[in-house]
Amino acid sequence: MKITRYIIIGLTTLALASCNDWFDVTSSNEIREKDHFAIDQGFAQSVTGCYIKMGEDALYGQYVSYGLPEIAVNPYRLMGTADPDHRAYAYIQRHLWNSVEAKAVIDNIWSASYSVIANANEALKSIDEKESSMDPINFHVIKGELLATRALMHFNLLRYFGYGNWANRKAELDAKLTIPYVATVEKHLTPQSSGAAVIANILKDLSDAAALMKDYDPASSTHEAGYYNDVDEEGFYESRNFHLNYYAVRALTAQVYQWIGDYASALTPAKEIIDAIGTGKSVTFGNVSVFTLHLMPVNEITTTTTALTREAVFAIETRGLAIKTSELFDPNYITDNQSAMSLNETHIQELFNNSNTDSRLVKLLYHNMNASPAGYVPQKYYSGFGVDNYFKNKINVIRLPELYYIAAESYARYGDTVQAMELLNKVREARGLYEPLTDLDKDQLLEEIEKEYQREFLAEGMMFFYYKRNGATKVPAKSGEMTDADYVLPYPDIEIQSGRIQ
Repeated sequence: MKITRYIIIGLTTLALASCNDWFDVTSSNEIREKDHFAIDQGFAQSVTGCYIKMGEDALYGQYVSYGLPEIAVNPYRLMGTADPDHRAYAYIQRHLWNSVEAKAVIDNIWSASYSVIANANEALKSIDEKESSMDPINFHVIKGELLATRALMHFNLLRYFGYGNWANRKAELDAKLTIPYVATVEKHLTPQSSGAAVIANILKDLSDAAALMKDYDPASSTHEAGYYNDVDEEGFYESRNFHLNYYAVRALTAQVYQWIGDYASALTPAKEIIDAIGTGKSVTFGNVSVFTLHLMPVNEITTTTTALTREAVFAIETRGLAIKTSELFDPNYITDNQSAMSLNETHIQELFNNSNTDSRLVKLLYHNMNASPAGYVPQKYYSGFGVDNYFKNKINVIRLPELYYIAAESYARYGDTVQAMELLNKVREARGLYEPLTDLDKDQLLEEIEKEYQREFLAEGMMFFYYKRNGATKVPAKSGEMTDADYVLPYPDIEIQSGRIQ
């Protein structure tokens, strides 16, 4: 793992060789900016640039997927501090956020997130004045994706750098100052926003994005495929699972409402997606698949499909994933290897009830019995020989099972245990657990939902948010009690020196 530092001074420049350094938001390049946004493709390139940035190590390419949130709460074998390339994760595992190595990772998450936000804002600043000259499809979809990008990055920042357990601390966290919500392109420092203001801004951006995209996004299938022929010359509308498509926007909306404990509001978009997808949904342009989404049954999960990309409501492509993860998720790790992320045999066998049919155990975890200590290694990031490009180098940000869990939890919390069990059983059956849950009360259901999250999202960094959202005082990775100090990442020093309070 290589640690790099990003510094944002004023407006952030996104300079990417793959985009031919096409985007620069500094004031000295106003003419270039005007030329860039003179045609629809300029805005499309800005969206693509945001996704490329999200796929880098500082964000979904490592730190906010299988990195920090995964290691912080799941009981991976303790990592040593001798290897400088993995020392940061050793300190993160111990929640030593202020160690030099851990702070470098945390600072990167902060600065890279605001870098993406700055670039989305730069495009949003210009897009409305170009509406009359843009194709309506491009205007609605691209603006929607830009708004959703801004919302997602702020939501991540809030979940990392803000406080958790919102449902039980609403008055406190609504009023408490938290991250700045940056919605404009300005050179001055954006003031911090209250928790309520950040949530309101996130939900507004997502609502506006959904309204823009619903009738124009190919994923929602409002129009025939031929409707997009004139605007898809460069393939922007292909592979909608790797864009913040309409369903991803609605899924994010469900996540936000769940985060603040508004389970009734979370249920609406979650059920919308579940009902729209049904047993599966696929959209094609000619012979090109542009969107596919369904729960992958046991027989569909093989050594070449462990990325589970067909379940991705939204996924990010990241370069060199096989190389980055080969040491961390090495199934053949040897005794005394202090970098491999292996899980204790007893913990895994208890979590999965020693099942011999659950695909999450028998197909997505490798049991290394030759090393000491023996353990299980997640295999979701295998991108080596034989893996189809659709599954290769992909990081899932939102997968379909999460929408089932959100809906099930909402039903359970309001006492509708029958609906909750029905939703859980659909996912369990897809995973090879054919004996349905029956006769569970509310508390038993919520306990089962937590187990399902643990099984389903192992190695995906999801449980950090689950535990933090629920104010869990116990997590598998820590023997002592979890507190705000364990859950709240510290602001970068430069933010504190600028007067930020956390």
